[in-house]
Amino acid sequence: MMAKTSYRDRQQTRHIKYKTKGKKQTLPIKDEKELHRISKYLLVKRDRAKQKGQLRRYETYYRNYMLFMVAINVGFRTEDLLQLEVGDITGGHMHIKENKTGKQQIFPLNKKFVQDVQKYADALGLTEHEYLFPSQRKDGVIRAISRQQADRIMDDIKKECNIPYNFAMHSLRKTFGYMYYKNGGKLLTLQKMYNHSDSSTTLLYIMWDANDVQKTRQSIYIGG
Repeated sequence: MMAKTSYRDRQQTRHIKYKTKGKKQTLPIKDEKELHRISKYLLVKRDRAKQKGQLRRYETYYRNYMLFMVAINVGFRTEDLLQLEVGDITGGHMHIKENKTGKQQIFPLNKKFVQDVQKYADALGLTEHEYLFPSQRKDGVIRAISRQQADRIMDDIKKECNIPYNFAMHSLRKTFGYMYYKNGGKLLTLQKMYNHSDSSTTLLYIMWDANDVQKTRQSIYIGG
């Protein structure tokens, strides 16, 4: 028997559909199993290249894996994410100025996350002031990968992992917020992390809909 939804929840769902009508909205990853499946796919590609002694491919696949992992752990816009340098994370604190808003973001980072990034930087021989996601050009100059390159990486993930919905770089920023809120994070805190003006914008942004509300209600049990 299907759970009944309230009039308010149905209206919220209609509002989300209305807001996205006519636009090809990118969607967050809402299933944690799918999140792990994508992560595993990227790791398998990296490890196979290493086993075959394909150093350049190993470095490329490792970079692609870390692009995915860093994106879902910091929730930045793509243009801010791609400009990160190794030292922006390995120092233990993030300090960036958002390209779109000009606002400063300063916050401490999870220790395990910092260790993972340091391990990656060491494996690729990246120094503190080099781009975290480098692209080797023909002229030998190392630059950050472009937005187009990042989009191609996501296109490959979408194809190889059979993701049925619209999935792109922006999906990872939304996934960060969705998973944070789903796992008990505070809405006001998420709103501030996104620099949104109000919490309703944040809920719409992470695609928190009536179905998510029902699942949350079902998970609640307060025992005596």
